[in-house]
Amino acid sequence: MWLLYGANGTTGRLFLEVWHKSGIDLPPCMLAGRSAHALQSLAEKYNLPYQTFTLDELSQISLQGEPKIIVNFAGPYAYTARPWLDYCLRKGIAYMDISGEWRVLTDMYAQQEAFREAGVPVIPSAGFDTVIGEGAVYAFRQKYPQARTLHLGVYARGGYSAGTVRSALVTLPHGYFYWERGALRPTAFSGVERRLANGKAYHFWRATLAELVTAPAWMSDLEVLHTWIALPPRYTRWRPLLEKVFAWQPFMDGLLRLVDSQRARLAREMDLEASTCLFVEAPEVPEWLYVASRQPYVVTAWAVLQSLQLFFREGAFPGVQSAFGRWREKLWAGIPGVQTLWKARSSPA
Repeated sequence: MWLLYGANGTTGRLFLEVWHKSGIDLPPCMLAGRSAHALQSLAEKYNLPYQTFTLDELSQISLQGEPKIIVNFAGPYAYTARPWLDYCLRKGIAYMDISGEWRVLTDMYAQQEAFREAGVPVIPSAGFDTVIGEGAVYAFRQKYPQARTLHLGVYARGGYSAGTVRSALVTLPHGYFYWERGALRPTAFSGVERRLANGKAYHFWRATLAELVTAPAWMSDLEVLHTWIALPPRYTRWRPLLEKVFAWQPFMDGLLRLVDSQRARLAREMDLEASTCLFVEAPEVPEWLYVASRQPYVVTAWAVLQSLQLFFREGAFPGVQSAFGRWREKLWAGIPGVQTLWKARSSPA
């Protein structure tokens, strides 16, 4: 038995659909969340049990079925990760999520010894961004192990869920960082232009992505990592104002409620057939790596399915380690639609 919290969200619903169609055999799942009506509908559709509760009630309730692992799809993780991590630490239950929030991940890794001593596996970042991002960095360093200063750029297409937007808003006011020799270091906001495999120029902007925390945790000889995301050029005009107003908590709270009210519309407008791409480059090597994948939320569904299969088949050692950091080639091989292409540096990334 395992528990899926946030089953009624955009990612949760897509995950259940992909799982149902894939025929992948997993132990029984219990759906969980706040909305009894929505959960009942999903439970009937997929013939699964469900339990309704809020995170504030975790300390007073007993979970049905003694789950072996909690899979948390509910963001922002700045609000939802800590209650589940505390619960899993007390109960000795494994934890998995799809978080890309670097501040939450930093806090998780700071508790590494506590989770190891308690025998609790914590498996964060099992979603698109970090699995494909770490996989691309890993593939690059498999071919060029001498490369220790890397740039990772992500171009995610196909729309965003309300949960992703909320997580991004919560993270935005906390600045921009890169990773260098054991620490996150602040840096100025900046942009670069790259021509990807189709020859079209894309604008990538400095972003503090989860890979800055997760990848160096298991790539011990990595020295420097910079991360970038593709955004429209007009973003730079609004960025200073957005950062200031988002830092005002009453405004942020109201904006998060507004985004949540648009959950259904954002889900409807999502293009699940879109493709996504990433690049990895290093100044000291002659090639750059282009990685193409399916739409991010589809990739997330497959990545979590494969991570759960590996967890139940092989187990997981105690402590904090990202999904890709744990299973690497085995996880990468189980995600359909991932393609890699090496290009000479004479053809700019």
